[in-house]
Amino acid sequence: MSLKNPSGGVTVSQLQSSFAEIQGELKRVLDGVNTGRILESFDILSKVTDAVVDSCEALGLASELPVVETFQRDNFWRALNHCWLVALQNVSKAKTDEDRLREEHIVHLQNSVVRWGDTLDKFGLVDYEMGFWEADIMDALHTILESVKE
Repeated sequence: MSLKNPSGGVTVSQLQSSFAEIQGELKRVLDGVNTGRILESFDILSKVTDAVVDSCEALGLASELPVVETFQRDNFWRALNHCWLVALQNVSKAKTDEDRLREEHIVHLQNSVVRWGDTLDKFGLVDYEMGFWEADIMDALHTILESVKE
């Protein structure tokens, strides 16, 4: 998933298309979690989050651009964060042993969350209503990691 616009300019149409694509991928994540495809779901969610973080400025999520107000920036962040938290709350729904999150997966997710938080922090988009809920996601990952180690 690539959301960067090489020309640097972003049109309303491109934003609508990008946000629709992201919402479609978040729906795929939640559908996958509900059907027990946990590893696949976290792979998709990680790729989406990577794309959002890498394209944060191009998507207008790092500024107060009037064109982005149309897309209700805070609702976007809330949807992404809730997707993370819902997926993490349902890791026990893994359909098979192969679909289950293991310690190495959780550690990889923790490292990614920290990296995303570090990138978004320079825009003031960490642990606020409008931004990435790094602390909440890390807390959930820590709890899951502890239960996997037991």
